[in-house]
Amino acid sequence: MKKLALFSAIILTGMAHFAYASNNDCATKRAVLEKEIGIARHYGNTHKVNGLKQALAEVQAHCTHDRVIASAQKDVAKLEKKWAKKQDELREVQTDLHEAQASGRQDKVKKYQRKLKEKQADLREIEQELAQARAERAALKK
Repeated sequence: MKKLALFSAIILTGMAHFAYASNNDCATKRAVLEKEIGIARHYGNTHKVNGLKQALAEVQAHCTHDRVIASAQKDVAKLEKKWAKKQDELREVQTDLHEAQASGRQDKVKKYQRKLKEKQADLREIEQELAQARAERAALKK
């Protein structure tokens, strides 16, 4: 059981490192993969070593600064689209809430107030992700 927990922790750490490196420079991606290969070798996980070596070969063959910037821009655009969609959903819920308030139905008012809070929380989360993505993109352009 302890081995499984340790293995899971290693896998999650590796995924976190690779996610961090996803929008960073190619050298960082290579360094993260090489580190993960060393960890996988240490624990005798040959399947993971082989997979990581393949990923490293892909990074070495295809990773360029321009592609990393393009990927970061794509992430920003995707989040901007997601933010706009969530804004539309928020406006719809606000309209529904106003209609429920006008009709005087408290059950509907409570329902839409709850939905409004959820949509606002979702929107804040997307805004944070978008700010992070924009900051990463800006750092790459330097």
